[in-house]
Order: sequence, then C-alpha cells, then structure tokens
Amino acid sequence: MFSPIQYGAHVRNILQVYTDRMLLGVERENPVVPIHNPPDEEWESYNRLDREMLAADIEAQARRLANVVEAMDPSAWSRIVTNDRGSYGVYTFTISGLACNAVHEAYHHLLDAKGMLNQGSSS
Repeated sequence: MFSPIQYGAHVRNILQVYTDRMLLGVERENPVVPIHNPPDEEWESYNRLDREMLAADIEAQARRLANVVEAMDPSAWSRIVTNDRGSYGVYTFTISGLACNAVHEAYHHLLDAKGMLNQGSSS
C-alpha cells in the first residue's frame, strides 16, 4: 500500500507520461514506449514532497492533458502507440485509449488515496 501523497505523485506522473505519449503518437508513426514503473526509491521519495507544490503539479498536468485532448485533431485519435512492458508483454494503444487510461488511472488512484485517508481517520 502507498501513502496518499505517493498516490498523488503517481497521478501527477501518470498524467504527464500519458500526455507525453499522446503527443509522441501524433509526432511519430507507431512509437514504442517503455513501461512506466518507478523504482522503490522513487516511490519513497514522494513522501518528502511538499504537498502544496504537488497539488499544483497535479493540477498543471491535468490542465496539460485537457489542453492536448481539446486540441487533438480528430484524425489523430486512432493513431497507435506501442507500450513495451518487458516481461509483462507488449500492448498497443490508440491515442484515444491513452487519454481514457490517463483519466481512469487518475480517478482510481484518487479513490485509493481517499481510502488511505479514511483508514487513518478511523484509528
């Protein structure tokens, strides 16, 4: 389990990574990207982040994603980005699928963080 701030940092990173990948998919023909899986040391470092700065970073990355989605040419939504996850397999995503995954990840980690906060308040 992760702390609420770790979930927040992960959401910030997911929003950035997925937006970067969407843009890469527009710029290049069928780009291949690696798995996004930070090492344990990075996860631990998230607990030392300034919460207000992290909140501002999350908001900035969410706005960036929204701006990219809003400006996306309709013909680009079906372009493909390949995610090479090493031993977990190789997956292809449309740019549309990447946008959906970014929102899904942000939402389900928000629920994870809320659950952690609720556990802490009931002790």
